[in-house]
Amino acid sequence: MARTALKILLGFLSTAVFFSAFVLIGDVLLAAIAATAVVVGQIVFGRTTGARPSYAIWASLALVLTLTGVTLAGDDTASAALASPAEFTGSVSNCACKPADKMRNLIPLHSAPKALAPSPGAV
Repeated sequence: MARTALKILLGFLSTAVFFSAFVLIGDVLLAAIAATAVVVGQIVFGRTTGARPSYAIWASLALVLTLTGVTLAGDDTASAALASPAEFTGSVSNCACKPADKMRNLIPLHSAPKALAPSPGAV
C-alpha cells in the first residue's frame, strides 16, 4: 500500500511543481512550463528504466494543462473596467473617506450619553 501511495504522489509531482512555481513566481505560463518539464523528465526516466508512465502522470499533465488553459482564457472584462482611465479632479471635498465622516457615523452626536444604573449591592 505504501508503494502505491508513493507512485501516486510521484505521479502528481508535476501538479505540485505547478502550484508551488505559481505561488513562488506568480506567472501561470512559467509554472506550466516547469510542470511540463517535470512530466517530460518523468517520462524519459520511465522509458530509460523500462517502466511505463503511470496514469497519474498523464492525469497530472492533463490537470496542469487544463488549469493553465482556464486561467489564460479567463474573462478579462472585469480587469478591463478596472484599467480604464478614471476622472481625476484633485479635490477631496466630496470624499467619503474623510476621518470626520467616519467618526460622525460611529458616534451619533445628537444623543446624550446614557447613565449607567447603580449597582445592586456594595462594590
